[in-house]
Amino acid sequence: CMSSDTQKNSVCPQNPDSQKDGYIKFRCKHTPAEWYGPKLPVSPELKKRFDETDNFRTKVFDQGFIGMYENGIGYGNLSFRHENNFIITASATGGARELGMDGYTLVTKADIPQNTVYSSGPLPASSETMSHAAVYKASPKADFVLHIHNRILFDMLKEKKAAATPENIAYGTPEMAYAVADIVRKHPSEGTIVMTGHDEGILIYGMSTAHIQAQLVFLCQEAKNKQCSKCRKGENHE
Repeated sequence: CMSSDTQKNSVCPQNPDSQKDGYIKFRCKHTPAEWYGPKLPVSPELKKRFDETDNFRTKVFDQGFIGMYENGIGYGNLSFRHENNFIITASATGGARELGMDGYTLVTKADIPQNTVYSSGPLPASSETMSHAAVYKASPKADFVLHIHNRILFDMLKEKKAAATPENIAYGTPEMAYAVADIVRKHPSEGTIVMTGHDEGILIYGMSTAHIQAQLVFLCQEAKNKQCSKCRKGENHE
């Protein structure tokens, strides 16, 4: 992204195992700014929310749900509601274990029909911002959104026909955002969404990081039980 007076497509890397998706682009207008500066003041309450979010992100990173593929493409991100907007991990930060405040940016507007994101911060907003915006627009109860990648959980959720966006809707498009919003409106407090058209992509949202963590624990336990069940039946599940 360029500065606020220049508009340029932001290239969003996809899962390298899904080459058919190539690269998704969205228009963005980014205003460079520093936290604690005049454009981005930080209250004690906001600093506390930052610390909570970044600590939670590090735990998720250590679990492998956020990270970087061998080809250098990062995946996964986290955001939290801030007043009438939201703050999200910045672009190309998937490979870092700890971000600090400089790894986050404020999204001041997300124009879904125009597929355009307006942000302000040290770095441009994540390439996955549109889906996060869709959650916040659809539910006033959702305060945190986590996007992860995991093959086992993704396949398990698809198999059990969990809430999912249509397979023919590509990630990074207004159509994906609309599909996410439709699901969130039915489950406004918390939920898990399989982004079927975005290989390995799962969106988890909730009213707190504790709600998101609880959903992750439940999914992992469910996957473990499923694998153990296959072992007991003598099935090959590698």
